[in-house]
Amino acid sequence: MSGDEMIRATAGELRNFINAKAIIGDPLDLGDKVVFSIASFGFGFGAGSGSGKQGEGEGGGGGAGGGVHPVALLVVHKDVRGPEGVQIYSLQKKGQLSEVIETIGESLPATVERIAGKVIEMKKTCAEEECVEAPEESGE
Repeated sequence: MSGDEMIRATAGELRNFINAKAIIGDPLDLGDKVVFSIASFGFGFGAGSGSGKQGEGEGGGGGAGGGVHPVALLVVHKDVRGPEGVQIYSLQKKGQLSEVIETIGESLPATVERIAGKVIEMKKTCAEEECVEAPEESGE
């Protein structure tokens, strides 16, 4: 097998290894919630070739290696609708970015509810009074 053929064969095997289920695992149904594992993976491969006269030459081979590491658990609560019913538990040390994302994720539902409440309040006020819409700006 030539070096090019080895690389193609190795890449073909890696294609079989790399798929969505390698990143997000099969769901685990726990009654009131469903848990998904989220993983990262890495891999590397190398190949060799031969030299010399046919029948007298020398050759070398190649190989591949990889690893899959769990990074988080995604928990979906069946009895809680919306983003409040979804939680992500990191299995790695938290960095600054992950803490910011977690904080935003925790505060976003309350912010959306406050805005929605104000919109409903404004609609009720307009229904009770005669509200006049602001004229649209002309594109001139």
